Amino acid sequence: MKKHNQLLVATAALGLFVASCGTGVKKTPGGIEYIVHKSGSGAQLKLGDTALLNVTQRINDSLLGDSRKMVGAPIPVLVAKAQNKYDLMEGIALLHEGDSATFVIPWDSLPAQERPPFGKKGDKLKITFAVEGKYSAAAQKEKDEKLIKEYLEKNKINATKNAEGVYVAVTQEGAGGTPNPGDTVYVHYTGKLTTGKVFDSSQDSTMRPGMPLEPIKFPIGRGFVIKGWDAGLSGLKKGSKATLVIPSVLAYGLQGSPPVIPSNSILVFDVQLVDIKPGAPAPAAPVAPAAPAPVKK
Repeated sequence: MKKHNQLLVATAALGLFVASCGTGVKKTPGGIEYIVHKSGSGAQLKLGDTALLNVTQRINDSLLGDSRKMVGAPIPVLVAKAQNKYDLMEGIALLHEGDSATFVIPWDSLPAQERPPFGKKGDKLKITFAVEGKYSAAAQKEKDEKLIKEYLEKNKINATKNAEGVYVAVTQEGAGGTPNPGDTVYVHYTGKLTTGKVFDSSQDSTMRPGMPLEPIKFPIGRGFVIKGWDAGLSGLKKGSKATLVIPSVLAYGLQGSPPVIPSNSILVFDVQLVDIKPGAPAPAAPVAPAAPAPVKK
């Protein structure tokens, strides 16, 4: 319970309480009381599934947090084996896709170090999970492809999909060479969601108050940035300007980057490859010493 309840109980991002109705109070095998508000028609969650949950938390009738408002998208939760009594994983594993249920835990039944500091003896911690579905990487990739094509068509962007899966539209061809892995690249950028909402920019002082407006620099191909940046910038010439449309699996993926980038977000970057500085080549793989020659006797 320590690991899971710290995530699902102590975090203020958890929670959506729905008033009790209809089906009556039930108990999990471990004794957690719960009420099902809505029964879904989907499959039951099982160990190893990544459930997409809208979650809210209350103490008694006081709202502590609502993931819909705080994150803006379902929270991904890996369904794991319950560790001990009052581990909410036990309750999550009872739910089906489409279900909504509230679990009730007496505040003073939790270990002292795991109790929310704003409760007291006799209080009830009420946590509601609404199961939006389960995450599938293959299904998400297919969904991304469809949404990207719709976005490109709507915005009249003529982009080419590269080998890694990033859509690249060069708007101004540079005259220099392309970067090699390990080279330091200097990049101006503006990042936005497909809704048009800008979440970051190296050229907008309102996005980075008090910081100088200068290109970001990093060694390309070394994992210092999201995969879509390494993949999209590696084919640009020095001086080029381009739009990169990056599938969620090559961006921040299922976790997103709350609160500005929701889970499974396709990202759009307008970039300018300002400069390239040669970097150190990747270290060669160690060579095993040759076996000694056999000695004649």
